[in-house]
Parts: sequence; C-alpha cells; structure tokens
Amino acid sequence: MKKFVLVFLLICSFANAQSLVELRGYLQKGENSEEVSKTLISKSKTAFETTKKPIYLAFGAVGNFFMAKHAGNPISKYSYFNKGKKMLEEAVKKDPNNVEIRLMRLISQEKTPSFLGYDKNIETDRNFILKNYKNSDDDNLVIFIKKYLNI
Repeated sequence: MKKFVLVFLLICSFANAQSLVELRGYLQKGENSEEVSKTLISKSKTAFETTKKPIYLAFGAVGNFFMAKHAGNPISKYSYFNKGKKMLEEAVKKDPNNVEIRLMRLISQEKTPSFLGYDKNIETDRNFILKNYKNSDDDNLVIFIKKYLNI
C-alpha cells in the first residue's frame, strides 16, 4: 500500500509539473492569439477546480488580461480586465509567497495602462521576487526571472 501511495504522489507531482509547463507555453503565446488565450483560461480553470492551487488561478487571470487585449468592445475589454485583476489578487492573497504568482502580477501591472490604476504593487513584487527567486527549484522560472529583470 505504501508503494502505491508513493507512486500515486509521484504521478501527481509529474502531472502538476507538466501542467505548469503547458500553461507557461500558452502564456507565451496568448498575448498574440485569442484562441490560445481562451485555451489558457479553460485549462487553468480546470486545473484550479481540480487542485485548488492558486497558481492556476493566476494563469487564468493572465488569460483574462490577454482576452481584454483581444476583445473589440470596450465594455468587454474592461470586464475581462476586472475579472483578471480580481483573480490575480485572489491568487496572491491565497499564496503570497509564490514567486511565480508575484511575477505574473508584476508583469501584468507593468503592462497595464496607467489610467486603469493597477500599478500599486510593482515595487513590492519586484523586491519580493529579487529577494526570493533564488529559492525556487524551477530552473526555467529562475532563468525567465533573470531575463525579465535583467539580473
């Protein structure tokens, strides 16, 4: 029985890692593709409903920010933006020490037009990331952070 539990946990861990890699791929392409943005939202929603991990909520939030960019109607744009903002803030609240979630919020706030007023945590998130990114076990995330922050 112990072997079964160990194997099950390893499979779940691997599936979780694969899911993050897949979602990161959608994240890279979603800004330029409405279809990929919709896929990012759908897959992150499913992963969050299954695992309740805030990281998946954050991926869905970014998908909504991307959809705001793709929407033609200003009301739809604002609706997607507000939904993404709410989801991302919830993800940070649920897991404030997650470097990747804080990175998503940093990038989102830096890219959001200033008139929307979503820029209150830029310095806090940047400082948190600089202080904590080295503790991550995810080499790809560390490399991305170093490139993004020019360190």
